[in-house]
Amino acid sequence: MKLKKITLWLSPIFLFSNLAVAKDNCDKETFWSTWYNQGGFKGFGIAPSQEKIVKAQYELAEHYYKGNVVTKDYSKALDLFQRAAEGGLTQAHFRLGLINHYGKGKSKDLKEAFNHYQMAAKQNDPEAQFNLGLMYRYGLGIQRNMTQAFSWFEKSANDQLSLNHKQCEIKKAGVLEAQFNLAQMYHYGMGVTKNTTLAAVWYDKAAEQGMKEAQFNLAKLILAGDGIEYDFERAMDNYEAAASQGLVEAQFNLAQMYHYGPSRFQNHLKAHHWYSLAADQGFAEAKFNLGLMAQYGRGTSRNYVSAKKYYEEVMHEDIPEAYVNLGFIYHYGLGTYVDDQLANDFFIKAAKHRIPQAEYHLGIIYRDGRGVAKNLAKADQWFQKARQQGVWEADEVLKTLAYKEPDDVYAYQVDD
Repeated sequence: MKLKKITLWLSPIFLFSNLAVAKDNCDKETFWSTWYNQGGFKGFGIAPSQEKIVKAQYELAEHYYKGNVVTKDYSKALDLFQRAAEGGLTQAHFRLGLINHYGKGKSKDLKEAFNHYQMAAKQNDPEAQFNLGLMYRYGLGIQRNMTQAFSWFEKSANDQLSLNHKQCEIKKAGVLEAQFNLAQMYHYGMGVTKNTTLAAVWYDKAAEQGMKEAQFNLAKLILAGDGIEYDFERAMDNYEAAASQGLVEAQFNLAQMYHYGPSRFQNHLKAHHWYSLAADQGFAEAKFNLGLMAQYGRGTSRNYVSAKKYYEEVMHEDIPEAYVNLGFIYHYGLGTYVDDQLANDFFIKAAKHRIPQAEYHLGIIYRDGRGVAKNLAKADQWFQKARQQGVWEADEVLKTLAYKEPDDVYAYQVDD
């Protein structure tokens, strides 16, 4: 019985060994192994088989496509890939898909690209499967279909066995971008029932391979404890990894955490650093926050002139808080002259967005007649609006307004 057990264990070992040798020999076919058979020269008079012809066509096409050995020439690559595909080499279809997809060596033809990707995808080509997923997701050359997009992304995201152009079996790794797209499909319920747990799994796989967008989305899920356990440090590590690769949204979010996050994590110098990097990429909210830091001296020395510059840069970027802060600067003369008219203009723009401090300051402007005719009725209206939004100062001012005499009190005075 023991001998039988040993035999059973050894059998698969020999099987794997034979497979490995077979695969190794398959990939190592050379001029010598082709034309010399067991040490004897076959002779050049023997015509190569159709299988060898299409392999040679494919290999030369690859050289023309990539510009290796020969000058890059997409037209020649296209011709040779087509010959190889017509000769039965399905691996050529992926390259033909790319050529038609991006119009290399010919006019762009998304329908033709789709057809070639399908041929390659059926042979377990993960890159072709991924491109089919993209075409279905965005409706490129085919009607948009999220269910089909999900199906192809799922296939492409996983490792699978395939054949190379020499017909050797190889293991192809799942496509990184497919893993990210698959995570998005689960995250937002596109083509599949929403499942943030599986979204986190696939974001994590892509994040481990250094994909900044996956790191960013994973950080957001971790911070929300959505589909994955809350872990502040892990979320920050992912934000920083993405931010270090230049993802502007990650730079801004990381800056926000250093600026406003838990007290143990706050670091205004680091916040200023990441805001600056995001601002250099034109991120408006980062510029606004740099204005705040300059205005209040956080992470940098207080500088009203610099704050004003940042606010002015973003005042047309749908950030109403920039209007109210510019109103403060001109109302109080911070780093510039007092300009009641400009202050009034900026406060009115901010008040349209129901910014309570803008409403409160408009009350002051009309109460005191700064840049406008004094009008206690309008002042009262603005103070009421500010009070409704929790500005306690407005409540105090309203109490005093009730005791003030009207401006025309002396019009009704009777002379003795």
